[in-house]
Amino acid sequence: MKCRLVLMILFATTNIVTSGAQSVDLSGKVSFVSVTTAKVVKAGEPLDEFAPNVLLRFVRGGNPSGFLVMTGKNGTTFLPIEAGEYCVDAFGLDGHTARLDPRSHRCFTAPAGKTVEFSLTLAADAVYGGTIPPLAVE
Repeated sequence: MKCRLVLMILFATTNIVTSGAQSVDLSGKVSFVSVTTAKVVKAGEPLDEFAPNVLLRFVRGGNPSGFLVMTGKNGTTFLPIEAGEYCVDAFGLDGHTARLDPRSHRCFTAPAGKTVEFSLTLAADAVYGGTIPPLAVE
């Protein structure tokens, strides 16, 4: 009898845990963003060049937490995100803030089912270096 009671409790607990772990349906809620990071070549001039390996923090409107993305060697990345309004900050791979060009826009809207292009321009004197730690198996 005790064994049956223990099994029933375990079954009920397992059902509660697994039902809470089910994923949320994202249909109609996903957007795609093509991201480009550039850097002003010389202050005051309109010419920009791609800025590789920039760490970006995306923060969704009304949500204090965000997520990190890194642009590749060509200064671009492509990612799926939940639809909504986002603001972006730039960092070097060392985690220090990278200064943005004053004409750069930090925020954008990502509508569901659409792909948007977003470009972030760093200031001419922006420092955004650093290296990616080597991969280690522990």
